[in-house]
Amino acid sequence: MGPRVFTKRVARSIARRFCLLAQTMTQPLPAPIKHFILICVFLEFCALTGMVMGFGPTVRNLMLLAGGFWPGMLFGGPSLYPGQPVTMFASSAFLHANLTHLAMNMIGLVWLGPMIVNRLGVQAFWPIAGLTAIGSGLVFTWLSSTMTPMVGASGVIFGLLGVVAIWDLLDRIRRRDSLRPLIQHALVFLALNVALTLLYPGAIAWQAHLGGLLAGGLCGVLTWRGRRRSQLL
Repeated sequence: MGPRVFTKRVARSIARRFCLLAQTMTQPLPAPIKHFILICVFLEFCALTGMVMGFGPTVRNLMLLAGGFWPGMLFGGPSLYPGQPVTMFASSAFLHANLTHLAMNMIGLVWLGPMIVNRLGVQAFWPIAGLTAIGSGLVFTWLSSTMTPMVGASGVIFGLLGVVAIWDLLDRIRRRDSLRPLIQHALVFLALNVALTLLYPGAIAWQAHLGGLLAGGLCGVLTWRGRRRSQLL
């Protein structure tokens, strides 16, 4: 298959994904997804309100100080309150750097979150989100040398992506379907993330994305039952 044919196939698949995403966003969201979004939106609203009221970035900086993921705390670094080295795994997933960061992650959550709930039920969402947040933070701590905090639901989003991708992979293997579409889209997805990381150095915590993806893949293996189809691509 030539590059032109491959590009056309990828473009058609991406167009289908956007159509499915639009359909998903018009449907009622499961309760855990709504709660996740409401928490993130409320915190971003507080940060933006601080700017409108003339406090500049002070409110956001205080939120980052209290809720961001600070890798040094896992090695005995100073914390503001008891238990912060543990709670920051969760709190950092609800904070975002700006409104664009929030919007992009919430779109991903609206797309992937219902797939988790539809296959496993509402009770499975928070445990999976928590495990992927932990994996995201641990790998970020392991691979990153930055002293700045990490925030955002991206690690969780990549975790949900890992879950659904593994389900799709195992479903295709069970049905003996071709793995080529999955591999092709994985390569495109990888290329896009590498490009964004190079274009915005220091702004994208690729280590957190990788950690969430790996944790999500493990969750996907552990929760796959082969009963329902969760097609990602």
